[in-house]
Amino acid sequence: MRMTFTEEQEMLQSSVRKFFEKEVPTELVRKIQSPDSTGHSDELWRKLSHAGWLSIAIPEKYNGAGGTLFDLGIVYEESGRVLLPTTFYSTIFASLLIKEIGTVEQKPWLLSDISSGKIISTIAYMEPDAIHNTDCYKTVARNNKNHYYLTGTKSFVQNAHLANPMIVIARTEDEQANEGLTAFLVNPAQSGVTIKQQYTFGKDRQAEVTFTEVELGPDNVLGVPGQAKQGLELAIKKATALQTMEMVGGMKKVVQMTVDYVSQRKQFGVPIGSFQAVQHHLANLATYRDGSELAAYQAVSLLADGLEASREVSIAKAYASESYKNITVMAHQLWGGMGYATESDLFLWSNRAKATELSFGTRDYHLSQLMKYITANEVDKQEQISNLSYSI
Repeated sequence: MRMTFTEEQEMLQSSVRKFFEKEVPTELVRKIQSPDSTGHSDELWRKLSHAGWLSIAIPEKYNGAGGTLFDLGIVYEESGRVLLPTTFYSTIFASLLIKEIGTVEQKPWLLSDISSGKIISTIAYMEPDAIHNTDCYKTVARNNKNHYYLTGTKSFVQNAHLANPMIVIARTEDEQANEGLTAFLVNPAQSGVTIKQQYTFGKDRQAEVTFTEVELGPDNVLGVPGQAKQGLELAIKKATALQTMEMVGGMKKVVQMTVDYVSQRKQFGVPIGSFQAVQHHLANLATYRDGSELAAYQAVSLLADGLEASREVSIAKAYASESYKNITVMAHQLWGGMGYATESDLFLWSNRAKATELSFGTRDYHLSQLMKYITANEVDKQEQISNLSYSI
Protein backbone atom coordinates (compact mmCIF):
# COMPACT_ATOMS: atom_id res chain seq x y z
CA MET A 1 0.00 0.00 0.00
CA ARG A 2 1.38 3.40 -1.02
CA MET A 3 1.01 6.29 1.41
CA THR A 4 3.96 8.32 0.16
CA PHE A 5 4.59 9.54 -3.36
CA THR A 6 7.68 8.98 -5.43
CA GLU A 7 9.55 12.07 -6.57
CA GLU A 8 7.87 11.81 -9.99
CA GLN A 9 4.43 11.53 -8.38
CA GLU A 10 5.09 14.58 -6.20
CA MET A 11 5.96 16.51 -9.35
CA LEU A 12 2.81 15.19 -11.02
CA GLN A 13 0.65 16.26 -8.08
CA SER A 14 2.21 19.73 -8.06
CA SER A 15 1.71 20.19 -11.79
CA VAL A 16 -1.88 18.96 -11.76
CA ARG A 17 -2.78 21.15 -8.78
CA LYS A 18 -1.33 24.27 -10.39
CA PHE A 19 -3.16 23.50 -13.62
CA PHE A 20 -6.55 22.94 -11.98
CA GLU A 21 -6.28 25.94 -9.65
CA LYS A 22 -5.59 28.15 -12.68
CA GLU A 23 -7.98 26.64 -15.22
CA VAL A 24 -10.94 25.53 -13.08
CA PRO A 25 -12.19 28.42 -10.92
CA THR A 26 -15.55 28.06 -9.19
CA GLU A 27 -16.99 30.58 -11.65
CA LEU A 28 -16.40 28.07 -14.44
CA VAL A 29 -17.95 25.29 -12.35
CA ARG A 30 -21.07 27.40 -11.82
CA LYS A 31 -21.24 28.29 -15.51
CA ILE A 32 -20.98 24.70 -16.73
CA GLN A 33 -23.55 23.54 -14.17
CA SER A 34 -26.10 26.13 -15.30
CA PRO A 35 -29.23 24.76 -17.05
CA ASP A 36 -28.39 26.43 -20.39
CA SER A 37 -24.94 24.79 -20.55
CA THR A 38 -24.13 21.48 -22.23
CA GLY A 39 -22.10 20.50 -19.17
CA HIS A 40 -18.87 20.72 -21.15
CA SER A 41 -16.24 23.32 -21.99
CA ASP A 42 -14.43 22.86 -25.30
CA GLU A 43 -11.67 25.22 -24.20
CA LEU A 44 -11.03 23.38 -20.93
CA TRP A 45 -11.16 20.05 -22.76
CA ARG A 46 -8.44 21.18 -25.15
CA LYS A 47 -6.29 22.33 -22.24
CA LEU A 48 -6.80 19.01 -20.45
CA SER A 49 -5.70 17.05 -23.50
CA HIS A 50 -2.72 19.34 -24.24
CA ALA A 51 -1.56 19.04 -20.63
CA GLY A 52 -1.68 15.26 -20.94
CA TRP A 53 -4.14 14.56 -18.11
CA LEU A 54 -6.35 12.44 -20.38
CA SER A 55 -3.46 10.15 -21.25
CA ILE A 56 -1.86 9.58 -17.83
CA ALA A 57 -2.70 5.87 -17.59
CA ILE A 58 -2.78 5.08 -21.31
CA PRO A 59 0.22 3.06 -22.60
CA GLU A 60 2.90 4.92 -24.52
CA LYS A 61 2.32 2.79 -27.63
CA TYR A 62 -1.14 4.41 -27.83
CA ASN A 63 0.28 7.93 -27.44
CA GLY A 64 -0.29 7.91 -23.70
CA ALA A 65 2.00 8.78 -20.80
CA GLY A 66 2.31 5.17 -19.68
CA GLY A 67 1.54 5.93 -16.04
CA THR A 68 -0.12 3.69 -13.48
CA LEU A 69 -3.65 3.65 -12.14
CA PHE A 70 -2.27 5.28 -8.98
CA ASP A 71 -0.85 8.13 -11.09
CA LEU A 72 -4.31 8.60 -12.54
CA GLY A 73 -5.67 8.56 -8.99
CA ILE A 74 -3.47 11.55 -8.18
CA VAL A 75 -5.12 13.45 -11.04
CA TYR A 76 -8.55 12.42 -9.73
CA GLU A 77 -7.74 13.64 -6.23
CA GLU A 78 -6.70 17.05 -7.53
CA SER A 79 -9.76 17.21 -9.79
CA GLY A 80 -11.94 16.63 -6.73
CA ARG A 81 -10.47 19.71 -5.06
CA VAL A 82 -11.78 21.95 -7.82
CA LEU A 83 -14.90 19.96 -8.82
CA LEU A 84 -13.70 19.41 -12.38
CA PRO A 85 -16.87 19.97 -14.43
CA THR A 86 -16.20 18.26 -17.76
CA THR A 87 -16.63 14.97 -19.56
CA PHE A 88 -13.28 13.87 -18.14
CA TYR A 89 -14.62 11.16 -15.83
CA SER A 90 -16.90 9.39 -18.31
CA THR A 91 -14.18 9.37 -20.97
CA ILE A 92 -11.56 7.97 -18.60
CA PHE A 93 -14.08 5.30 -17.53
CA ALA A 94 -14.53 4.36 -21.19
CA SER A 95 -10.75 4.17 -21.68
CA LEU A 96 -10.50 1.72 -18.77
CA LEU A 97 -12.98 -0.60 -20.48
CA ILE A 98 -11.30 -0.25 -23.87
CA LYS A 99 -7.96 -1.22 -22.32
CA GLU A 100 -9.55 -4.31 -20.81
CA ILE A 101 -11.57 -5.70 -23.73
CA GLY A 102 -10.56 -3.86 -26.92
CA THR A 103 -8.95 -5.83 -29.72
CA VAL A 104 -5.41 -5.17 -30.95
CA GLU A 105 -6.94 -3.36 -33.93
CA GLN A 106 -9.29 -1.20 -31.83
CA LYS A 107 -7.02 -0.07 -29.00
CA PRO A 108 -4.57 1.96 -31.13
CA TRP A 109 -7.13 4.31 -32.64
CA LEU A 110 -9.57 4.51 -29.73
CA LEU A 111 -7.00 5.08 -26.99
CA SER A 112 -4.91 7.39 -29.17
CA ASP A 113 -7.96 9.51 -29.93
CA ILE A 114 -8.83 9.67 -26.22
CA SER A 115 -5.25 10.68 -25.41
CA SER A 116 -5.40 13.54 -27.89
CA GLY A 117 -8.86 14.69 -26.84
CA LYS A 118 -10.50 13.76 -30.15
CA ILE A 119 -13.01 11.47 -28.45
CA ILE A 120 -15.54 12.15 -25.71
CA SER A 121 -16.98 8.86 -24.57
CA THR A 122 -19.11 7.18 -21.93
CA ILE A 123 -20.38 3.74 -20.95
CA ALA A 124 -24.11 2.94 -20.95
CA TYR A 125 -24.35 -0.03 -18.62
CA MET A 126 -26.83 0.62 -15.78
CA GLU A 127 -30.51 -0.14 -16.29
CA PRO A 128 -33.70 0.89 -14.44
CA ASP A 129 -34.05 -2.58 -12.90
CA ALA A 130 -30.36 -3.48 -12.75
CA ILE A 131 -28.10 -0.73 -11.46
CA HIS A 132 -25.28 -2.97 -10.23
CA ASN A 133 -26.09 -6.57 -11.18
CA THR A 134 -24.74 -7.35 -14.66
CA ASP A 135 -26.58 -10.69 -14.64
CA CYS A 136 -29.94 -8.89 -14.74
CA TYR A 137 -29.43 -6.68 -17.78
CA LYS A 138 -32.39 -6.71 -20.15
CA THR A 139 -30.92 -4.70 -23.04
CA VAL A 140 -30.36 -7.17 -25.87
CA ALA A 141 -28.62 -7.16 -29.23
CA ARG A 142 -30.21 -9.69 -31.58
CA ASN A 143 -27.83 -11.16 -34.15
CA ASN A 144 -29.27 -11.54 -37.62
CA LYS A 145 -27.07 -12.24 -40.66
CA ASN A 146 -23.93 -10.80 -39.08
CA HIS A 147 -25.71 -7.64 -37.95
CA TYR A 148 -26.97 -6.78 -34.48
CA TYR A 149 -30.24 -5.07 -33.58
CA LEU A 150 -29.97 -3.30 -30.23
CA THR A 151 -33.06 -2.83 -28.05
CA GLY A 152 -33.39 -1.72 -24.44
CA THR A 153 -33.00 1.18 -21.99
CA LYS A 154 -29.98 2.41 -20.06
CA SER A 155 -30.15 4.78 -17.09
CA PHE A 156 -27.77 7.39 -15.66
CA VAL A 157 -25.57 7.53 -18.75
CA GLN A 158 -23.10 10.35 -18.24
CA ASN A 159 -22.70 12.84 -21.10
CA ALA A 160 -24.73 10.70 -23.50
CA HIS A 161 -25.56 13.77 -25.57
CA LEU A 162 -21.87 14.47 -26.23
CA ALA A 163 -20.29 11.01 -26.40
CA ASN A 164 -19.27 9.50 -29.70
CA PRO A 165 -18.83 6.64 -29.45
CA MET A 166 -21.09 5.64 -26.58
CA ILE A 167 -20.15 2.19 -25.34
CA VAL A 168 -23.35 0.19 -24.74
CA ILE A 169 -23.45 -3.09 -22.84
CA ALA A 170 -26.05 -5.60 -24.06
CA ARG A 171 -26.88 -9.28 -23.80
CA THR A 172 -26.13 -11.41 -26.87
CA GLU A 173 -26.24 -15.06 -27.85
CA ASP A 174 -23.71 -17.03 -29.87
CA GLU A 175 -24.54 -19.76 -32.40
CA GLN A 176 -24.88 -22.31 -29.60
CA ALA A 177 -27.38 -20.03 -27.76
CA ASN A 178 -24.86 -19.26 -25.01
CA GLU A 179 -25.60 -15.89 -23.45
CA GLY A 180 -22.98 -13.26 -22.70
CA LEU A 181 -22.43 -9.52 -22.44
CA THR A 182 -21.16 -7.63 -25.48
CA ALA A 183 -19.93 -4.04 -25.69
CA PHE A 184 -20.99 -1.99 -28.72
CA LEU A 185 -19.68 1.30 -30.08
CA VAL A 186 -22.79 3.38 -30.80
CA ASN A 187 -23.21 6.83 -32.29
CA PRO A 188 -25.93 8.59 -30.21
CA ALA A 189 -27.12 10.38 -33.37
CA GLN A 190 -27.92 7.06 -35.00
CA SER A 191 -31.50 6.19 -35.89
CA GLY A 192 -33.32 4.43 -33.07
CA VAL A 193 -31.42 6.14 -30.23
CA THR A 194 -33.47 8.39 -27.92
CA ILE A 195 -31.81 10.46 -25.18
CA LYS A 196 -33.82 11.91 -22.29
CA GLN A 197 -31.99 14.07 -19.79
CA GLN A 198 -32.20 13.06 -16.12
CA TYR A 199 -32.04 15.95 -13.66
CA THR A 200 -29.61 15.11 -10.88
CA PHE A 201 -28.69 16.60 -7.53
CA GLY A 202 -25.10 17.09 -8.62
CA LYS A 203 -26.16 19.02 -11.74
CA ASP A 204 -24.03 16.77 -13.94
CA ARG A 205 -25.34 15.62 -17.31
CA GLN A 206 -26.88 12.17 -17.08
CA ALA A 207 -29.51 10.66 -19.31
CA GLU A 208 -31.85 7.76 -19.88
CA VAL A 209 -31.03 6.33 -23.29
CA THR A 210 -33.49 4.11 -25.16
CA PHE A 211 -32.46 1.91 -28.09
CA THR A 212 -35.09 0.71 -30.54
CA GLU A 213 -33.84 -1.83 -33.07
CA VAL A 214 -30.59 0.10 -33.58
CA GLU A 215 -28.73 -1.63 -36.42
CA LEU A 216 -25.05 -2.30 -35.74
CA GLY A 217 -22.43 -4.01 -37.87
CA PRO A 218 -19.51 -6.23 -36.83
CA ASP A 219 -17.25 -3.16 -36.67
CA ASN A 220 -19.43 -1.77 -33.88
CA VAL A 221 -18.50 -4.62 -31.53
CA LEU A 222 -15.87 -3.65 -28.96
CA GLY A 223 -13.71 -6.65 -28.23
CA VAL A 224 -14.99 -10.21 -28.53
CA PRO A 225 -18.77 -10.80 -28.72
CA GLY A 226 -20.17 -12.22 -25.50
CA GLN A 227 -16.94 -11.70 -23.54
CA ALA A 228 -17.36 -8.22 -22.03
CA LYS A 229 -18.57 -9.09 -18.50
CA GLN A 230 -15.25 -9.62 -16.78
CA GLY A 231 -13.64 -6.56 -18.36
CA LEU A 232 -16.67 -4.41 -17.54
CA GLU A 233 -16.67 -5.44 -13.89
CA LEU A 234 -12.95 -4.69 -13.60
CA ALA A 235 -13.37 -1.29 -15.27
CA ILE A 236 -16.23 -0.47 -12.87
CA LYS A 237 -14.07 -1.51 -9.92
CA LYS A 238 -11.22 0.73 -11.07
CA ALA A 239 -13.55 3.66 -11.76
CA THR A 240 -15.07 3.24 -8.28
CA ALA A 241 -11.65 3.31 -6.65
CA LEU A 242 -10.67 6.37 -8.68
CA GLN A 243 -13.84 8.13 -7.60
CA THR A 244 -12.89 7.64 -3.96
CA MET A 245 -9.69 9.55 -4.78
CA GLU A 246 -11.81 12.33 -6.28
CA MET A 247 -13.93 12.38 -3.12
CA VAL A 248 -10.82 12.60 -0.95
CA GLY A 249 -9.72 15.66 -2.92
CA GLY A 250 -13.09 17.27 -2.29
CA MET A 251 -12.92 16.49 1.42
CA LYS A 252 -9.46 18.02 1.71
CA LYS A 253 -10.65 21.21 0.04
CA VAL A 254 -13.73 21.54 2.27
CA VAL A 255 -11.68 20.98 5.44
CA GLN A 256 -9.12 23.53 4.25
CA MET A 257 -11.82 26.12 3.48
CA THR A 258 -13.49 25.49 6.84
CA VAL A 259 -10.26 25.89 8.82
CA ASP A 260 -9.61 29.15 6.96
CA TYR A 261 -13.14 30.36 7.71
CA VAL A 262 -13.13 29.61 11.46
CA SER A 263 -9.67 31.19 11.72
CA GLN A 264 -11.01 34.47 10.33
CA ARG A 265 -14.61 34.56 11.57
CA LYS A 266 -14.70 36.30 14.96
CA GLN A 267 -17.20 36.15 17.79
CA PHE A 268 -16.75 37.86 21.16
CA GLY A 269 -13.61 39.42 19.73
CA VAL A 270 -11.81 36.15 19.00
CA PRO A 271 -11.76 33.70 16.05
CA ILE A 272 -14.43 31.02 16.49
CA GLY A 273 -11.73 28.46 15.74
CA SER A 274 -10.41 29.08 19.26
CA PHE A 275 -13.60 27.64 20.79
CA GLN A 276 -13.19 24.11 22.08
CA ALA A 277 -16.48 22.89 20.58
CA VAL A 278 -15.40 24.10 17.13
CA GLN A 279 -12.02 22.39 17.54
CA HIS A 280 -13.79 19.12 18.37
CA HIS A 281 -15.71 19.36 15.11
CA LEU A 282 -12.54 20.13 13.17
CA ALA A 283 -10.89 17.07 14.68
CA ASN A 284 -13.83 14.96 13.48
CA LEU A 285 -13.51 16.43 9.98
CA ALA A 286 -9.82 15.54 9.93
CA THR A 287 -10.60 11.99 11.05
CA TYR A 288 -13.12 11.50 8.25
CA ARG A 289 -10.70 13.00 5.72
CA ASP A 290 -7.65 10.99 6.77
CA GLY A 291 -9.52 7.72 7.08
CA SER A 292 -10.95 8.16 3.60
CA GLU A 293 -7.50 8.94 2.23
CA LEU A 294 -6.02 5.79 3.75
CA ALA A 295 -8.79 3.58 2.37
CA ALA A 296 -8.76 5.20 -1.08
CA TYR A 297 -4.99 5.02 -1.46
CA GLN A 298 -5.01 1.37 -0.44
CA ALA A 299 -7.73 0.43 -2.95
CA VAL A 300 -6.14 2.24 -5.89
CA SER A 301 -2.60 1.09 -5.13
CA LEU A 302 -3.66 -2.55 -4.90
CA LEU A 303 -5.51 -2.32 -8.22
CA ALA A 304 -2.50 -0.57 -9.75
CA ASP A 305 -0.42 -3.58 -8.74
CA GLY A 306 -2.84 -5.94 -10.48
CA LEU A 307 -4.41 -7.34 -7.31
CA GLU A 308 -8.10 -8.18 -6.93
CA ALA A 309 -8.99 -5.67 -4.17
CA SER A 310 -12.80 -5.94 -4.32
CA ARG A 311 -12.99 -5.82 -0.51
CA GLU A 312 -10.73 -2.79 -0.30
CA VAL A 313 -12.67 -0.91 -2.99
CA SER A 314 -15.96 -1.46 -1.15
CA ILE A 315 -14.40 -0.32 2.14
CA ALA A 316 -13.05 2.83 0.47
CA LYS A 317 -16.30 3.72 -1.28
CA ALA A 318 -18.53 3.02 1.72
CA TYR A 319 -16.37 5.08 4.06
CA ALA A 320 -15.77 7.93 1.61
CA SER A 321 -19.49 8.22 0.83
CA GLU A 322 -20.34 8.71 4.49
CA SER A 323 -17.30 10.86 5.26
CA TYR A 324 -17.72 13.34 2.39
CA LYS A 325 -21.36 13.85 3.33
CA ASN A 326 -20.57 14.31 7.02
CA ILE A 327 -17.73 16.72 6.31
CA THR A 328 -19.88 19.00 4.14
CA VAL A 329 -22.80 18.92 6.59
CA MET A 330 -20.54 19.88 9.49
CA ALA A 331 -18.82 22.53 7.38
CA HIS A 332 -22.20 24.18 6.73
CA GLN A 333 -22.85 24.27 10.47
CA LEU A 334 -19.45 25.76 11.28
CA TRP A 335 -19.87 28.38 8.59
CA GLY A 336 -23.23 29.36 10.04
CA GLY A 337 -25.40 31.54 7.81
CA MET A 338 -22.63 31.94 5.24
CA GLY A 339 -22.54 28.17 4.80
CA TYR A 340 -26.08 28.24 3.46
CA ALA A 341 -25.62 31.23 1.17
CA THR A 342 -25.09 30.23 -2.45
CA GLU A 343 -22.54 33.03 -2.80
CA SER A 344 -20.14 31.12 -0.53
CA ASP A 345 -19.51 28.23 -3.01
CA LEU A 346 -19.60 25.64 -0.22
CA PHE A 347 -22.83 24.23 -1.62
CA LEU A 348 -20.95 23.21 -4.78
CA TRP A 349 -18.97 20.66 -2.76
CA SER A 350 -22.10 19.58 -0.86
CA ASN A 351 -23.81 18.81 -4.15
CA ARG A 352 -20.80 16.86 -5.41
CA ALA A 353 -20.63 14.94 -2.12
CA LYS A 354 -24.20 13.75 -2.61
CA ALA A 355 -23.70 12.96 -6.29
CA THR A 356 -20.58 10.89 -5.68
CA GLU A 357 -22.23 9.15 -2.73
CA LEU A 358 -24.87 7.78 -5.09
CA SER A 359 -22.68 6.88 -8.07
CA PHE A 360 -20.77 3.58 -8.37
CA GLY A 361 -22.67 2.16 -5.43
CA THR A 362 -24.00 3.74 -2.26
CA ARG A 363 -22.64 3.12 1.22
CA ASP A 364 -25.34 0.52 1.88
CA TYR A 365 -24.59 -1.30 -1.37
CA HIS A 366 -20.89 -1.58 -0.62
CA LEU A 367 -21.55 -2.64 2.97
CA SER A 368 -23.72 -5.45 1.60
CA GLN A 369 -20.86 -6.39 -0.72
CA LEU A 370 -18.51 -6.51 2.25
CA MET A 371 -20.85 -8.93 4.00
CA LYS A 372 -20.63 -11.21 0.96
CA TYR A 373 -16.83 -11.13 1.05
CA ILE A 374 -16.82 -11.86 4.80
CA THR A 375 -19.31 -14.71 4.41
CA ALA A 376 -17.35 -16.20 1.52
CA ASN A 377 -14.12 -16.06 3.53
CA GLU A 378 -15.78 -17.78 6.48
CA VAL A 379 -17.03 -20.56 4.18
CA ASP A 380 -13.51 -20.98 2.75
CA LYS A 381 -12.06 -21.18 6.25
CA GLN A 382 -14.59 -23.83 7.29
CA GLU A 383 -13.82 -25.88 4.17
CA GLN A 384 -10.10 -25.66 4.89
CA ILE A 385 -10.66 -26.80 8.49
CA SER A 386 -12.85 -29.67 7.28
CA ASN A 387 -10.26 -30.75 4.71
CA LEU A 388 -7.51 -30.56 7.32
CA SER A 389 -9.54 -32.65 9.79
CA TYR A 390 -10.28 -35.22 7.11
CA SER A 391 -6.59 -35.43 6.22
CA ILE A 392 -5.64 -35.98 9.86
